Amino acid sequence: MEQRRQRPAPHVFLILTALLLLAAALTRVIPAGRFERIFHESAGQTVVVPGSFAWTAPSPVALWQLPGLLFEALTTGSAPQLIFFVLLLGGAFEMILESGALAALCAWVIRRFRRRRTWLVPAFVAVFSVFGFTMGLTTASIVFLPLGMAAAKSLGYDEKTGMAMVMLGTNAGFAAGAYNPFSVGVAQTLAELPLYSGAWLRWLLLAALVPVTAAYILRRAGEPALPAAEEDPPEQPLTPRQGAVLALLAGGLVLVVWGVGRRGWKVPEIAAVFLVLGVACGGAAGFSPNRICALEAEGCKKMVSGALTIGLAAALRLVLIRGGILDSVVYGLLRAVERLPAWSQLLGMFYANALLDLLITSGSGHAAVAMPLMVPLADVLGLSRQSAVLAFQLGDGLVNLVSPISNTLVSCLALSGISYQKWLRYLLPLVGMYLVIGTGFMLLAGAVGY
Repeated sequence: MEQRRQRPAPHVFLILTALLLLAAALTRVIPAGRFERIFHESAGQTVVVPGSFAWTAPSPVALWQLPGLLFEALTTGSAPQLIFFVLLLGGAFEMILESGALAALCAWVIRRFRRRRTWLVPAFVAVFSVFGFTMGLTTASIVFLPLGMAAAKSLGYDEKTGMAMVMLGTNAGFAAGAYNPFSVGVAQTLAELPLYSGAWLRWLLLAALVPVTAAYILRRAGEPALPAAEEDPPEQPLTPRQGAVLALLAGGLVLVVWGVGRRGWKVPEIAAVFLVLGVACGGAAGFSPNRICALEAEGCKKMVSGALTIGLAAALRLVLIRGGILDSVVYGLLRAVERLPAWSQLLGMFYANALLDLLITSGSGHAAVAMPLMVPLADVLGLSRQSAVLAFQLGDGLVNLVSPISNTLVSCLALSGISYQKWLRYLLPLVGMYLVIGTGFMLLAGAVGY
């Protein structure tokens, strides 16, 4: 009897389009209303005035208006800057990936820790977390999954351990999101916060998630079935050119950290760093000018889906605003959340986002739905917008690999041959630990006024 063909997970474009249609329909059902807003000079933000909500005349959005609103969202406001930043980021990392520097680094890690098996897993988790917290590239799990599984097999561990070293390492970095453009970047832009501000707490979060993830993988791996091979594998060592590319990447990240923290850099300055970084890495790798240009274009092409997701996200917010129901929904949420004790309001935001992530696994798509509601809600409740972004970020990242509609998860399960049920049994205890960590960080954010 033939196995039933598994239906593919819905594309994020389909999910966001359905949400756009739903939002347009809701503008005819939910009464319109609005809060008064003022520009706060010292904060540089447009903020909601607490207690100013009033019902207004309805202004429903017709379906034929949606394409025009999408174009408006793609060409006005903060979305265009973020879209082109993501494209330039894709060009830079395409150059780095094509140089083979990151693959060589992973191979070096395998050789270096071959006789220290207990250190190999933390090393892999740490290396792959870089993909998550710098460029939000969870699809790196798919690309490098065979490498992780081969490394685990060579040390006598099973397929789940190899899969987890790559996937959970990348996801730990994505959840911490120090410089993740697709979750933190979109959320902070929607919240009118300086891009990548408040990174100190996200670095602390990364320092917590990586060791916990590595320790969990080691514990579940148990004792290896085979002894470590006596001879090193025949992989080529890291070349001087690849070393130069890695040095440039590290230097670029340090420069961004310094610029954001010391100079208050925003999207244009950070985008300029990655543009120069991409070209410099191409030169260091020995690529010709023609190939550098081709790789920049190829990297941008791979980011087009993410860029359009940002545009759809902005369009969704625009529909809610034009229809006059954004503040009405916020007002309804406010009346529910304000009944909670003050210390638990941020936790409510965190847990709500964790549940939402089971349905919307795209970081930028999730931000599109959550942040337009959370920003005014935080304003009215007297919570900081930075803490609201953290609540979204943790809710989005910590349960990312649970949802059966995650394209990354489905692809990795297909490559590894592991069933979803087995993966769920493996992962759920770690998700419980993640939620405890997330709860602790949300309480810390509230206590220190983050």
